[in-house]
Amino acid sequence: MTTLPLVTISIPAYNLGAYLEKTLQSIFKQTYQNFEIILVDDASTDRTADTIREFASRENRIRPHYYDKHQGVSKARNYAIDNAKGEVIVFVDGDDLLAANYLEVIVDGLKDPSVDMDAVGYSWGWRGGGIRSGNHFVSIPKQEAFDSINNRGAEIGGYTWNKGFRLSVIRDHQIRFDETLDLAEDLLFTADYIAASHKILYFPAPLYTKVSRGNSIIHSATWEMRRKEQVVRRHIDDMGERLQP
Repeated sequence: MTTLPLVTISIPAYNLGAYLEKTLQSIFKQTYQNFEIILVDDASTDRTADTIREFASRENRIRPHYYDKHQGVSKARNYAIDNAKGEVIVFVDGDDLLAANYLEVIVDGLKDPSVDMDAVGYSWGWRGGGIRSGNHFVSIPKQEAFDSINNRGAEIGGYTWNKGFRLSVIRDHQIRFDETLDLAEDLLFTADYIAASHKILYFPAPLYTKVSRGNSIIHSATWEMRRKEQVVRRHIDDMGERLQP
């Protein structure tokens, strides 16, 4: 009998209001149910922590953690990496929605041990969809996947939320989220991961819905945050020129 791999779902939560409840509901409706959720409250000042406690009291697959002071999304995701029990990890933003087969497809793509990463399509306003369509996996050349990281609105892109990562790769190569960054930390993480990868698959169907929230960091970023983002993007371009097969 084949053992189904455990998936760790990392969710950082900071002042998510009513969004988090809808995100969790979409997770518990998944067709693939062998998962744990590491849900980190980043010192929210609204009722986010209460929502986490309510769900955790009813569902033992939620492993909550609470920070006393605001640490940032990278710290929360690194906590999940350090404490994950799964073989696969996905990084879900706590205000987004998952199609019912999101986890099933992620796990299916990683059944082949030679596959290091897979990605799914997404919906995000006018973005998403891309040039490919269909409900089957396609193999993506490593260079193509890497080149998409700095391409805003790209099908694969540098986002972490539309991808399945192997924790063995993350740990073997000591890949972390840069805790000094408020923007582009996901791009840098994805760049480091793809650089360490070989085989990558893509499932074009839009299985992840990115919800636009007015008070999210992407809408409230300071000039200094944007400056650091541009430094990261230039670093990723330099990495791409030296990328090994």
